[in-house]
Amino acid sequence: MIIQQGDVVIESVNSIPGDCNPGQLKQGKIVLAEGETTGHAHRISEVAGVVFKEKDGMFYLENKEELQVQHEEHKTVFIPPGTWRVWRVREYDHFAEEARAVAD
Repeated sequence: MIIQQGDVVIESVNSIPGDCNPGQLKQGKIVLAEGETTGHAHRISEVAGVVFKEKDGMFYLENKEELQVQHEEHKTVFIPPGTWRVWRVREYDHFAEEARAVAD
């Protein structure tokens, strides 16, 4: 299963890699991505019981209850219980010959 909210993709996975680092909360919330110009963020406010890890620029979540991902400019999306990998959509600029994260 894949869920997308703007430039954030949330994909169901079988497990969290064993060598991940603990994810860092920001003001008590899980922030999956922050807007570069607006300060808006893709965030999860209810973090009790959620495993939150990070590795190589990707986040991993494990939740037993449904989660809500909120953002000021996007409709709230719901993540069912499970194990998830989260990353930002990338785009390729053929003129500059480089890949970069999509700006939200």
